[in-house]
Amino acid sequence: MKKAIPSRRKNSLRLKDFDYATPRAYFITICSYEGKKVFSDKDLAKEIIKCLKENKEKTNLKIYIYCLMPDHLHILLNPGDSNVSISRFIQTFKSQAGFLYKKQNGTPLWQRGFYDHIVRENEDLIKIAQYILDNPVRKGLVEIAEQYSYSGVIDEIEV
Repeated sequence: MKKAIPSRRKNSLRLKDFDYATPRAYFITICSYEGKKVFSDKDLAKEIIKCLKENKEKTNLKIYIYCLMPDHLHILLNPGDSNVSISRFIQTFKSQAGFLYKKQNGTPLWQRGFYDHIVRENEDLIKIAQYILDNPVRKGLVEIAEQYSYSGVIDEIEV
C-alpha cells in the first residue's frame, strides 16, 4: 500500500465560504520571502508602493492605510463596490511587484499567500489604522509615525 505524499502547499488561509469581495475592511499582512529585509532598499520600497497604488487605481478598490516595513507590508483596504476580491487584488499586486525583482535577483520577493483579518463591525478602523502607522515606531525605525517614508493614507476611512 502506497503512502500518500503530503502536499508541499498548505491549506488556504482564507475562510472557506466567505466572499472576499464583500465591501468591508480587511487588515492584510504580506511577508517577504524567507523574512528577508529586502524593503530596506529605498528604490525597491518606492517601487512596491508605486505598484500598490497603480493596482489600486486599476481596480477602484479602497486602500485606507499602508505601511511597508523592511520585511513585510501591512494594508488596510476595502473592496468597496469594485467587485474585486482581496485575494485577486493581492495576487495581482504580488505578481506584478515580484516579477522584476525575481528577474533581477533570482529569488522570489514574497512568501506564498498572505494573512488577512476581516475587520468586525465592533472594531475601530481608526485604531487599526493607527496601529499600522505606528508599526515603524514600535520597531524603533523612527520616533514618530509621520517620519516614516514608506507608509501613508490613500483613501479616507468612512466612519
